[in-house]
Amino acid sequence: MRKYGLAAPAALFVLWAPMALASDVECHTNDRFHVAARAYPEEPGTQFAVTPVDGIRPKGCVFDAGEAQFVIGQPGDPLWFAALEGKYLVMTRSTGPQGDLVVHDLESRKVVLDVPADEFEVKNGRISFWERTGEATQANCPAYGEHQANGLGSVIARLRHFDLDTLAVTDTKMTRCDATQ
Repeated sequence: MRKYGLAAPAALFVLWAPMALASDVECHTNDRFHVAARAYPEEPGTQFAVTPVDGIRPKGCVFDAGEAQFVIGQPGDPLWFAALEGKYLVMTRSTGPQGDLVVHDLESRKVVLDVPADEFEVKNGRISFWERTGEATQANCPAYGEHQANGLGSVIARLRHFDLDTLAVTDTKMTRCDATQ
């Protein structure tokens, strides 16, 4: 069980090179894919070079867009690595405290989930996440006054589950009120 939030990604910044060295790259490999992640040099976000494993493990951790089967991410889209789960690359998109949960199917090369969510958990073939779904008010958020007093906003979030086998999103009907900046 892994829980994720959006605080850590903003610390990733490295120097640009056509083929980044191992010290500038973070790699993630499972039995299906090898993903080399390289942060952009002068703006937030990460680019991912994706290669199927096909039974052969990579010899090192190198970002090489020319050798990769395809690349995910481009400047201006601040994506950050969260997990490599089977054929799915789980990422966050954020430049601040609030962001999005993004799931990319590496086989079809398509985004299968892109929702406003800051906290999520990957466990047993599903992703549980708190999706920001609406504005909070004094009437629907017990902590609304406290948030306002601290200079924060409030939002209603719903707990949802994304099944990685069926790609179905189910709503648990559970809600909570989160502080926002």
